[in-house]
Amino acid sequence: MKKLKLLKFDIIHPAEYLSEKKKEWGDVDKISLAEYRNRLISLRSNYSDFYTYHLNQQGDWEAEEFFLLDDDFIEKAGKEVLGKSYYYKRFLYGRGRTKLNFQKRKWRNYVVHNYIKHFKPDVIFARSQPIPSAFWRRYRKDTLLVARLSARLPYSWHPNDWDLIYTDQPDFKTFFELHGVETILNDQGFDCRINEELRAGGSNEDVVFVGGLGTENFLKRTLFFNEVAQHIQSFRWWGYWWKYGGDGRRIQDFPMLEKCFQGATSGLEMLQIYKDSFAVVNDYVDTANSIGFNQRIFEVMGVGGFLVTRDAPNFREHFPEDVFVTYKDLVDLQQKLDYYKSNPGERLKITNNAKAYIKENYDYERICHYFSKDLKKSLRAKN
Repeated sequence: MKKLKLLKFDIIHPAEYLSEKKKEWGDVDKISLAEYRNRLISLRSNYSDFYTYHLNQQGDWEAEEFFLLDDDFIEKAGKEVLGKSYYYKRFLYGRGRTKLNFQKRKWRNYVVHNYIKHFKPDVIFARSQPIPSAFWRRYRKDTLLVARLSARLPYSWHPNDWDLIYTDQPDFKTFFELHGVETILNDQGFDCRINEELRAGGSNEDVVFVGGLGTENFLKRTLFFNEVAQHIQSFRWWGYWWKYGGDGRRIQDFPMLEKCFQGATSGLEMLQIYKDSFAVVNDYVDTANSIGFNQRIFEVMGVGGFLVTRDAPNFREHFPEDVFVTYKDLVDLQQKLDYYKSNPGERLKITNNAKAYIKENYDYERICHYFSKDLKKSLRAKN
């Protein structure tokens, strides 16, 4: 029986993290596209191969990752699919290795187009990507176009360009369905293979946050963590500062946040921080409308970290009470942290419950079982 083919477009996030990793590797120019893809996957950044691996394990799929926003990946993919015409096309579409954004986008889109022609996917799954949705529309005749949206709508993106949309935000589902597009609520998850790749480690006293701050989509969260940095001495954070839009304030305008900043991290390194820290504090982006379903929740619980997350109205319906701790404001957060420092046995019980709960309910093996069924159903309906 012929396998169904899925090509997933994704990114390594944040970009600063990948830049540092490539400096450490030093041999990116010498390895093949397949070797480089596997190396990017092994970082476990963002969504890694959590969808494609488990689809491939089912036996009736051939699924592959394509990493956008990485010039080295684009170059290797271009050489593979263009063959002898690569250097001519590279000059024609990209004008050498120019850094002009317009030429870079033109070249990237040309490589993506040719890679799609080469791979011949039944499904294009654009999970996280910077290309306007109208670009993908040309493949809709022969391919099921699937998107996944969580935090916010991307620039130049429209729901009617897709056959099927996944989201973990109920408001998005309502909005997309009003446009007549089939939309499925799709949980965030955790790949339990990760726990075999982390060090045993040991707990430290740090109270940590990993993620984006800034004054556009993260304003409320930024102001809150600025207060946390002022009042909790053991607070540390990793991530990135959102530089676009907002009111123009920089990280330097928040001296305590700047002082606590530890740099960019992602993937296994980030998950190790979650596992080793006393507590991981979670808050939501402004567009989440106070709904608690961000990826961080599942990652922290999945590695057996101690999650302390802002209370949200959906928790009672979706989670048991003994897998994380909630807070309402800074004072409540401080009180909860002090309590669990004095009661380490209760903290350990919560982290053990969390790890077991995620393995039972939110492992990507389980998520991809339903994902595969949805795709096959949509393919049958389209054909």
